[in-house]
This record gives sequence, structure tokens and C-alpha cells, in this order.
Amino acid sequence: MSNTSGFSVSKPVALWNKPIKADFKELFKSLSKGVIDGVLGKWDEVAKDAVEATAALGLAAAPEEVAWLLIYRSLVEAIVSLVKGNQELLFEKPNQSDLELLCNRLNDSLESIELRIDQDFFSRPKDLPILEAIKTAFADWLKYFSVNQAQAQTISHRLPTYFVFALHEEWAKHPQDYACLKEELDTPFTQANEREQSWQRYLAWLQKQVEEPMLLEAFGLKQVYVPLHAYYKQKIAGEKSEEFERRVRDDDKYQRVVLDLETELEAWLEKGDRNDAMRVISGGPGSGKSSLAKIFAANQAEKGKIPVLFIPLHHFEPSDDLVDAVAKFVRDDGFLRHNPLDKDKADSRLLIIFDGLDELAMQGKIATEIAQQFVREVQRKVERFNVRETCLQVLISGRELVVQANSSDFRQPQQILHILPYFVTEDERENYILE
Repeated sequence: MSNTSGFSVSKPVALWNKPIKADFKELFKSLSKGVIDGVLGKWDEVAKDAVEATAALGLAAAPEEVAWLLIYRSLVEAIVSLVKGNQELLFEKPNQSDLELLCNRLNDSLESIELRIDQDFFSRPKDLPILEAIKTAFADWLKYFSVNQAQAQTISHRLPTYFVFALHEEWAKHPQDYACLKEELDTPFTQANEREQSWQRYLAWLQKQVEEPMLLEAFGLKQVYVPLHAYYKQKIAGEKSEEFERRVRDDDKYQRVVLDLETELEAWLEKGDRNDAMRVISGGPGSGKSSLAKIFAANQAEKGKIPVLFIPLHHFEPSDDLVDAVAKFVRDDGFLRHNPLDKDKADSRLLIIFDGLDELAMQGKIATEIAQQFVREVQRKVERFNVRETCLQVLISGRELVVQANSSDFRQPQQILHILPYFVTEDERENYILE
């Protein structure tokens, strides 16, 4: 099939106009009713009602109709998910006539937009043209319920990420409904097997996590994240006498080299040195370790070059064998259909991010002992997987004390990266040098 293959969802025009005029008006009305009636925990029913309105139109016969159904269902799920996650910000404005006019106006603004489903859509679904128009309409709808303009824009701006995740979910849940698209379109998305589809869903989920609202506010982690700097310890060059080495404090034997943390991790990942396949992020409470881990995972997921598995260690049950422990985590997590560390199903490259080394727990053992056993088991597995080429890279985050207790196991240059505070005084800056 050539690269120009595809079809316009808007043909025939009469068929296109019919679902547009019905669907989006009903969607916004269903959302409004949900807010006004205070359904709160029943948003799934709102989504179901809006989707069923499409089914009643007799769609889903020709491929272009099926494609529209896929898009519409995914949009409904994405918008409902955004409303559900921000429902505390919505306030009722009960003027029903105004609401009817609003829904008609929003619907009219969308009805003339033409879509085209081709190879590019499944490669870059965030670029779907209608998303920009719907973001504007959705923001206007939010403002009707007393959400201020800044909040409305922040919420609606997350629609593309939510849409991509909903698209993967919809495709996975109802593959039989979209079988004809596999025949019409030859793309990695449409032709992916079950294992590949599970990776696509999981990586879309990682991106959605950093967009979800925080602290009952409109913003998510991605909107407020501040890039971090870190330093590594570099031994001061030059020969020193044994007497000097004995008398001088250990910290005085090293200089602290400052670098941009994410840039450093990107370079380490890109280099892919099988003999330097582990990095450790050390920092105190509130220093941004977990935020960095989530943002880095989401960014790598969006790039799609190397599969990334994010494991919060407070949800992880360590065992004597890392492969078995990861298998249990993946099974409980529910996204991936295989253990990515299984030697028969392993991916050619994999990044695992273990977040929260200090949060490991096991009955009858103290945290430091568990952490030490875990670190050494990870090191053994990394060495085993990387015998011939780099297959596995691991990033671990943890608080300073637990990292320090395991520092003897991390001997590569720049292997431990210490997070710097968000603000460093002029006097403190004298202790650091820029890379």
C-alpha cells in the first residue's frame, strides 16, 4: 500500500454532517446534565449515553464511518475523563436556554471541519486537526460553568494527550469494531500485534499521568514541573600524600560538578554503554526525585525510541529474582501482556525506572537491608542482560540516606547524581563547578 493511502472521514458529505450535528451537541448536553444533576461518580454513564447516541445513527458500515466512530468514542472518553478529573472546579449555571444556545454554537463551530484518516493519523494522533477546534469549544463549555479562562485553557490543553490514551484503550477494548481499518490502512498501529498494542497503551498512559490534575487544581505535573540540576562527585586530580589523605575529610577530596539532570540522563540513555547501564538519583524529601522520574518516563514514552517501564517501589514486591518480581508487577499493573524481562519475550532495548528506593518494604527485614539486596540483584541482572550488547538500562531514585548506604555498589563515574536545591546561595555556589 502506498504512503498516500487513506480516506476522508468527511465523505460522503451528507453522512459526515449527520453525525457531527447530532454527536457533539449531545455530548456537550450530556456533560452539562452531568454537572447540573451532580452525578459525580457516574461519569461513566455520561460517556456511555453520549456514545450510544452515535450508535443510534446507524453508523459503522463503511471504513470512513468506522474511523469516525473510533475518533468520536475516543474523544468522548477523553473529554469525560478531563471533566471527571476537574469536577471540583465546575459550578452550576442553571439557565437552560443559554445552555441550549451554547451547545448549538459549539456544535456549529465543529460541523464543517474535514478529517482525513491516513498513515499519519495513527503515527501522530495528537496532530488530528479537529482536536484544536474541540479544545477551543471545550474551553468555552468549561467557562460556562464558571471555570476561569486560565483554568479552562489549562484543562482543554491536555485534551490531545487524553485523546491518544483513549484511542489506544478504545482500540484494545473493541478490536472487532475496527477490523475493517486493518485492511484499509497499513500502519504500525493498525497492524500491531497484541504485545505491541499493550506497549502502545502503556506508553500513552505514562504520558497521561503527568497531565492529570494535582491538588484539586486545573494544572498537572507537566504544567508546573521545574527542570532540575544535579551534581556528581569527581575526585580532585593530583597526587596527595598518605598523611594528607588521612587528615582531610572525604568530602574535601572531591569536587562537585553541576549539570542539567534530564540532559545528562538523555545522554546516558542515548550512549547506551553496556558497562555503564545504571544511574541513581539521590535527593532529600521534596527535592523532586519522583517528579523527575515521572517526567523523564513520560518524555521517553513520547519519543518512542526505547520502551520504558516505570515502577514505583512502594507498589513493588522485591524477591530474590528480579525477573519474577517484575513479572508480578506487570501482571498486577494490567497494561503489558508479557514480562519485558522474560528472556524469550524480552525487547531489544528497555529502560526501567525504579522510583523510591527507600520505600521498599518486606516483613521481617529492615529497609536498608532490603534496599541493598535489591540493588545488588538489579546489578546482577543488568550485567546478565548486557553481556553482548546493551539491552537493559536502569534508573533508580531514592533518598540520600539509603543511597549513601549503598554507595559502595555504585562506582562508575557520574553514576550517582545528587539533586541540587531549587535555590542555591552565592556562598554555596562556590562549592560547585559547572560541567
